[in-house]
Amino acid sequence: MKQFKMRRRYPDVKIGRHSQVSKDTIIGAHSYVGLHCFVTKARIGRYVSIGNFVSIGNGEHDLKRVSTASMFYDDGYEVLTRGDCVIDADVWIGVDAIIRRGVHLGHGCVIGANSFVNRDIPPFAIAAGSPARIVGHRFPAEIQEQILASGWWLKEPAEAKDIIRRLETELDL
Repeated sequence: MKQFKMRRRYPDVKIGRHSQVSKDTIIGAHSYVGLHCFVTKARIGRYVSIGNFVSIGNGEHDLKRVSTASMFYDDGYEVLTRGDCVIDADVWIGVDAIIRRGVHLGHGCVIGANSFVNRDIPPFAIAAGSPARIVGHRFPAEIQEQILASGWWLKEPAEAKDIIRRLETELDL
């Protein structure tokens, strides 16, 4: 897909060169998709940072069928893209990560470079590896609750920045 078409569809989103985003993907404002990424049938929140060479929601063949060849499916695209792929706001996905179909990445989580994510990751968790496992959390539970309650990602950049500064001061971050 050419970059100018993506800009019209996602005016406040940056899509890197040579990235492909399916027409049924939704990307929230102020997010970016790095170079050479493949995003298929996903719902991506606002202020999301996706590194280069990331794959999100690629099709998965049904292993319980006699043949895995999609040419034998009645509607190959629908069968291959079954399962919601949801990425909440302010998620950072490192370079070369793979996010499987059906995975939900919670607000503010971080996915390490070269990770293979095959299960849900909760808000503010740091996950890495293949398969990805939680290696830490960005904040303790009480701070997570305050950040989530602020809803800063629903605001435009200037107001979001003010809320973030206030939170960082109040929470001594």
